[in-house]
Amino acid sequence: MDKLKLKLQEYYQRCQRQETRSKTSREQAGGASVLDMENDILLQFGLPSSKRFVQILHDFVSQREVNDHLLDYVSKKLRTAARKYLLAPVISDLEQLDQAKEQKKTPYDLLPELGYPVNDYSVFLIGELLYRRNIIAADVLEELKKVQYADVWDDILLLGKIMNYNTHELYHRMKDHELRFIDDYAQQSLKQQNAKSAGKKALPASEGYTPNLRMVSKLQVEDILFDEQQMPSIIGKLKSGSRYIRVTMVMEFSQLNQVLQSSAELGAEIGAFIKKKLSGSQKDKPIAIDVRAEFGQVLQLDDCHLEVYKPQHQSRGKWVETKDNLYFVDKILSRKEYDKKSKEAEIRGKIEECLELIGGSYGYYQRMRKLGITDEEAKLRAGLQDELLFKLSTFLHKLRD
Repeated sequence: MDKLKLKLQEYYQRCQRQETRSKTSREQAGGASVLDMENDILLQFGLPSSKRFVQILHDFVSQREVNDHLLDYVSKKLRTAARKYLLAPVISDLEQLDQAKEQKKTPYDLLPELGYPVNDYSVFLIGELLYRRNIIAADVLEELKKVQYADVWDDILLLGKIMNYNTHELYHRMKDHELRFIDDYAQQSLKQQNAKSAGKKALPASEGYTPNLRMVSKLQVEDILFDEQQMPSIIGKLKSGSRYIRVTMVMEFSQLNQVLQSSAELGAEIGAFIKKKLSGSQKDKPIAIDVRAEFGQVLQLDDCHLEVYKPQHQSRGKWVETKDNLYFVDKILSRKEYDKKSKEAEIRGKIEECLELIGGSYGYYQRMRKLGITDEEAKLRAGLQDELLFKLSTFLHKLRD
């Protein structure tokens, strides 16, 4: 048996032994060494330890027993994967980022192939900034390079756990490396910790600002992103004037279910697909669903209306909205609920117009009286001959003054 087969057999046996232990004892018994073995095996083939290649090894250890036939099969599969990977056209890191954004490639695949560690901050740069907030790929790549050059991955993770991070010495050391997005990362990290401890997301009221609510509809959903740590996001296109803009809508899982339930058969299919993903072996990993690729068409949200707002942050003592096309969903209204609310708003508007006219009639009445017209005639000309209407007009006029 050659060295590779021996290595694969040892890897299989070690994984099987770990499977019988609890999570805590697994970590204490050398979980890191299994990861090292995965890296070593893939490195022999010239492959990065990205999810799609590691999955070959995970499929291997999921088999009930190991034999020569299985070892040959895995070796052949790794060689085939390596041949395709190594013979693929060479593209720049920037092109890889752009392609990954279009394909919604998981950061756990992309980062090792770019040569960067799978770290909470690097995943944030790809999953949150590149995919959700639509930060341009060149800026994300520049940040990755700066952090890699300075080798401060662990320092940034520590910074994200410090409450008053921007007064800490570590923060100023990071700023010396001209890192652009550590504030975004630290703020999100702290919000997640606070929301987790409170059992709910941080709301504008608890943050200290009043959201600027707006209603959107006719959203074309192209992608759905979610994981166990962050709220789901839907990414798609929204018509703005004569063009479409790409937007990200962050919402609760219950709101995502509500959206899907309002979207007929396709919504039900996507809902079932999500349930399957959440119950699968990769449920603890971030999941990206390319709706068109999986179901042959984008999801049109025609029967529900989203009441949304942009998150705000303080700048020079004032609350300002983020410039990115990122929104949080406050409420979801069905078409029936929206029509009812619109009708109520329309009626309220007409009532206000009527009250405005009634209040103005009192001013006309006063002008008639100043011209020497009798009280009864002035009321008649102003349309205020009814005593109750006259009182109402008087009070409304006082309110205007």
